[in-house]
Amino acid sequence: MTNTLENPPLEPGSVSAPNLPKRIPSLDGLRAISILLVIVAHAVDPVAYPRMYSLIGHVGNYGVRIFFLISGFLISTLLLTEYQKHGSISIKNFYARRTIRIFPAFYFYAGVVILLAYSGWIKLYPGDIFHTLTYTMNYHQDRAWYFNHTWSLSVEEQFYLIWPALMLAISPLRAMRVAAAMIFAAPLIRAIMYFYFDSTPTALGRQFQAVADALACGCLLAGSYNRLGESSTYVRWQQHPLYPLLPLTLLAASGLTYKIGMPFYYIAGQSVANAACFLLLDYAVRCSQSPTGTLLNARVFSFIGAWSYSLYLWQELFLDYEPTGLRVPFPLNVVCSFAAALFSYYFIERVFFGLRHRFSR
Repeated sequence: MTNTLENPPLEPGSVSAPNLPKRIPSLDGLRAISILLVIVAHAVDPVAYPRMYSLIGHVGNYGVRIFFLISGFLISTLLLTEYQKHGSISIKNFYARRTIRIFPAFYFYAGVVILLAYSGWIKLYPGDIFHTLTYTMNYHQDRAWYFNHTWSLSVEEQFYLIWPALMLAISPLRAMRVAAAMIFAAPLIRAIMYFYFDSTPTALGRQFQAVADALACGCLLAGSYNRLGESSTYVRWQQHPLYPLLPLTLLAASGLTYKIGMPFYYIAGQSVANAACFLLLDYAVRCSQSPTGTLLNARVFSFIGAWSYSLYLWQELFLDYEPTGLRVPFPLNVVCSFAAALFSYYFIERVFFGLRHRFSR
């Protein structure tokens, strides 16, 4: 397979890159909200505070889901922009940029955890190291807490391998059609997994084929962003002062499906949550001058959003309530999470940032 897709520039009516500034508004703010939802869910000891945990324990799922949609939207925007400008997509450069962006901080965290395990400070389960280092944790059923969160990073990495290659093989327009089909196919896949393969909640909520519709929603938003903006009805509807209540209501409805029963939550509730995140992401980016957009673009949220990757990595080590774990008490565990994230961001992530321009066109 070659590294570029040599096609003519986009024709009228074809999928086009979103008309956005170089720095997309609200994305860092949404990342900040997402990681804070994860921290809120993980910072509560489920043993000491079972009632409180039952109320907020699932908000971390929504945080990760927003991350997935942001990833699908951002990656598709970058690929569509490159294709529209050059009539081609360099898969080689894309993989190089992702490697520089993701691997250093990830493998540094993994190395620290493995060192702590061999030193006797924490305990890992059989297969944890292999599945972490190979980005296959979302297919590993029994795992220690410290690598538990790498399931979502595995999903992301699998997406990076599949989506650009799909756009390379069949063109961006056809790839968007596949993404749209995946949004409708995923609930059916989850139903088959639940009723015919007796899949666990872990499999239903983490395996790639079961959660790919969240990423597909982000991809489809990138592909339809301009056309949605050309619809006066949609824009007028989106600018209504009460519009933000719609995605929030859908998120609440998704949570209520868990109370109805696990099949409803994993088969239908996840799709409802994806729809909510689609509307929320589009609103945050398109209406960045609204009160919600102003809040998301505040300096404090921009900072936290910039650190979100490192913060997501390191919160798992300190927000730990396993009997054999580090047992850092609240709120010191949150402080340690932020301190480790700042170190990772400024001394690992940013050190490698400058290398990415070598693989830009």
